This record gives sequence, C-alpha cells and structure tokens, in this order.
Amino acid sequence: MKTKKILARLKSIMNADRRAQAAQSDAIKELLGKLKQKERELKQKLEHTSDDKERDKLAIKLAVCHAQRKKGLAILKEIKASN
Repeated sequence: MKTKKILARLKSIMNADRRAQAAQSDAIKELLGKLKQKERELKQKLEHTSDDKERDKLAIKLAVCHAQRKKGLAILKEIKASN
C-alpha cells in the first residue's frame, strides 16, 4: 500500500468520533504496523541513496510517516484509556 493511501486512511480514522475509533482500534493497529514497515523501508532507502535530492525527498517522507505514526499511537492510547 502506498504511503499516501495509508496516511489518508489513518487521517480519516483519527478524525472520526471516539466511538467509531474504539470500534476501529484494530484497523488503527494494522495501519500503524504498515506505517512502521514503511518507515523501515524509507530508512533503508535513505541509507543506500547517494543522490542529495532523492535523500531530501526520502527524509521528508520519513518525517511525515514518523509524525503520523506518533499521532496514531497517541489516539490509540487515548482510546484504550477511555475504555
């Protein structure tokens, strides 16, 4: 699954009301796992790329994935605390 699609799904879940989020906590966990895998892939690509422009692109994508993953983890933590 492409990064944009993963992020779009995670964003839609984060914006849903809390009851819907509780019902979709499994989906959040799955998406967070995919984002973690995508982060690993981007880190690996970043290590093996020597082109400066490509490194900048990869670094930006990596930062976005990391930030969204942290937001998702915070939402998941809130859901667990409210239950």
